[in-house]
Amino acid sequence: MKKLFTILMAAVMGLPMVNGAIKVHTIGDSTMAEYDENTTDKRGWGMYLGSFFDPAFVTVNNRGKSGADTRGFYTGAGYWPSVKSQMSAGDYLIIQFAHNDEGTVTNGMDNLEYAEYCQAKGLPAPTDARGTNPQTTYREFLRLFIDEARALGVNPILVGPICRKYFSGNTIRRNGQHDLGDKFSKIENGVLYENQSLPAGDSTMSYVKAMKVVAAEKGVPFIDLTAATRDMYLEYGEAQCTQLLFCNGDNTHTNAMGGNLIARQAAQMMKEAGILAEYITIPTSITANPASIEIGETYSGVAQNKEFLLTGFGLEPASGTISLHATGALTISTDKENYDKTLHVSYAGSTLFQKIYVRASYENEGENKDSVVVTFGENSVCVPVSASVISLAGGSAVSATWAIDAKPVPEAVVSGPISAAFSMSNMMAADVKSEFSDGTANDIAMVRFHNADASGAKTAWPAGEIDENASRYLDFAITAPATMEVRITGISMDIASHSTSTMCYHINTGFGEDFTGVKTIAEKVHIPNKSIEHLAITPTLTVAVGETLHVRILPWHDLGEEKSGKYICVKNVVIEGQAFEPVQGNLTPTLPSREGVKILRDGVLLIERNGVVYNAQGMEVR
Repeated sequence: MKKLFTILMAAVMGLPMVNGAIKVHTIGDSTMAEYDENTTDKRGWGMYLGSFFDPAFVTVNNRGKSGADTRGFYTGAGYWPSVKSQMSAGDYLIIQFAHNDEGTVTNGMDNLEYAEYCQAKGLPAPTDARGTNPQTTYREFLRLFIDEARALGVNPILVGPICRKYFSGNTIRRNGQHDLGDKFSKIENGVLYENQSLPAGDSTMSYVKAMKVVAAEKGVPFIDLTAATRDMYLEYGEAQCTQLLFCNGDNTHTNAMGGNLIARQAAQMMKEAGILAEYITIPTSITANPASIEIGETYSGVAQNKEFLLTGFGLEPASGTISLHATGALTISTDKENYDKTLHVSYAGSTLFQKIYVRASYENEGENKDSVVVTFGENSVCVPVSASVISLAGGSAVSATWAIDAKPVPEAVVSGPISAAFSMSNMMAADVKSEFSDGTANDIAMVRFHNADASGAKTAWPAGEIDENASRYLDFAITAPATMEVRITGISMDIASHSTSTMCYHINTGFGEDFTGVKTIAEKVHIPNKSIEHLAITPTLTVAVGETLHVRILPWHDLGEEKSGKYICVKNVVIEGQAFEPVQGNLTPTLPSREGVKILRDGVLLIERNGVVYNAQGMEVR
């Protein structure tokens, strides 16, 4: 009825229907987040949720953040404040946290409480800023999300965090269901108690129970995705779960199939709970997810690789063949190696689950549109593909190169009208070792970088880290000149580990002091010891006039115990591109520097820089 009422009101008032007038915003951690298919096989379930809604009425704004706990997401300048700025009355907010709230060092303690304890005892401050307590700060931040969303007229929904794949026989272990009752830490009367435990029926250290309590207290819907994913994993069994649903060697992060099935389950549970039920469809025929591919800005002549999932449940006949055809500048593949214009995919058991890889190679500047057509008997599904192609002709070459061949790290060699800088956070340059190989040469020298506290003093890598720590990084930055924007054409570096094979990293890009617009452009789990990997990445990034682009390497050590003497090593970092005078009305507005003076005029936030006033879209205001 609500859908019909919306259509009738639009018709009566002579208004056009606005696609996706209702927005569902999702906030949470890496199990929900967006991932680049060119970077990793991880897929957050938030990436697929939108395909189960009618796009004419509902769109999903997935803002899950890798490594985030409730406090970090709430206080991060680019996270909760940014999400709130995108909300409108009548929208919905899905909240899923716990994985990082459990902490890697804190084990159920609040991180700030633990930091105060360390300071009082003269111990090194924790370098990992994550961790809340399920009885106190975890609940407090959930309440803040709820209250501030409601103040904007937004409808909050609490969703239990998906389980970790922690099998113990025919069940999922207690900590896999986000209950730390078997092993946790606490501080009482200034004394630290570690390796504490509670009886099986005691839910004091359960983050899911804490979320349920807040849901009841606030009158907010609660979707128990924790229990649902537990049952799903058990139905598949450990071997099939590992093979089909999760990333290789990972007990926390799902692959495409796992993320899709969890999103399907979440949508089904929302529908059963009466939340946006009239807009939710759980398809049984052939479905493409996502239903369309928006490449966005890309450079002329630079191939872009995308993907979609082709799924079907309860298909008739029970076995058969699906045909696919790509138009225009597109080619398609099922193995990421052999691309063609046409594919044929077989299925059996009335079920289809096939990942389709799409390669787009555009030359013509401006808007380009093609499609992949899927044919199943007399039925067909069209997956539109669109791209805004930017020419690199006529630019002025710029580059910044950090050789990193000595300690301290030498300044960058800069070419063209840009400036460059290097910095570290919670890391230190230890020394130089000549023990590395790149497959063609041996005894190559590299600087070794180690975990450190805020003062730069060497400290052990924390135990149990499975994801990036946003406060630990090596940062390589370039700033566009005051009169030109820079289109990044390449980011490259040599990277290795030393004294370990369990070092991991993300390479993220972001803009300005607040590190906004974060994208993960590279990822590696368990780097081979002393073996150099050469990365050459071709992102599509435009650095606006006067803006700063940061390229951050965020390492973590994936081990179940604290360890020192383990290193990540980097050299030959290069950021290069083409500088252009900005074109009025181009595809990317030129944003004013964040160093400008903020002005509130008639309730609208403006920014003044160099005597010129800009609005939030970066356009000059008179």
